Amino acid sequence: MAKKKLIFILGAGVLVLVVLVKLIWFSSVLVGKKSHDFGLIEVTLPRTVVDHTFTLTNNSGRDLTLIDVIPDCGCTTTEAYQELIANGETLLLPVQLKLKQSQVRRSVIRLVFEDGTVEVLTLRAVGRLKDPLRVSPLPIVVKKDGETSLALLGIEQFDEHAPSVPTFALPAGVELQSQKWKLKSKYKAHEQIPANWSMQLALTTERELVEGDEMVITVNDYVLHAPLVSNAKSPEELPFTKMPVH
Repeated sequence: MAKKKLIFILGAGVLVLVVLVKLIWFSSVLVGKKSHDFGLIEVTLPRTVVDHTFTLTNNSGRDLTLIDVIPDCGCTTTEAYQELIANGETLLLPVQLKLKQSQVRRSVIRLVFEDGTVEVLTLRAVGRLKDPLRVSPLPIVVKKDGETSLALLGIEQFDEHAPSVPTFALPAGVELQSQKWKLKSKYKAHEQIPANWSMQLALTTERELVEGDEMVITVNDYVLHAPLVSNAKSPEELPFTKMPVH
């Protein structure tokens, strides 16, 4: 009986020792702020990118080798980082968060070390479109043969009401047919996500459009100038807006 008790005590002691070693070895090894909130960010289409650099110090008592940085979202990217972080040294980890619409964007980044340790970093931002009223494609190609060209008008609203009926100012010789607003996604107040509404537009013309021709769209207090052209140009990547480092 005494022998069994001794074996039990020794086994319990070994288990406690293993747990303590794991807690010490695999506990947080980096010291510093591991979360960042960008706050409210104005978003310019096609996307806005915000930057942040995490500054974290190796306080583990041993050298660390960083083997992977894994964001949980394609909206997050990381720049080159140092792999070896000696004890007492500081890791500088630049990260970028992409915003394309009005939404609350969250991202989790996992730092994986060679010894199996994992550190978790988090990002958060509230995106707000600079121009809630938008139309695509831009420019709108309206050929002079009378063929119908389609465009999609969209607007974001932070309420549950339908947008007002748009007014359109068109160049001479251009005709427009518009449908009614359709709700694409509902307003989610608790998530700070606006309602999205869309409307299909159909344009025709019998004349050659000239430089400066545009359709002026007004909805509520928003005014949008949409260029009209007769021929499609080679697509070029639109520049994105990059915000200063936070």
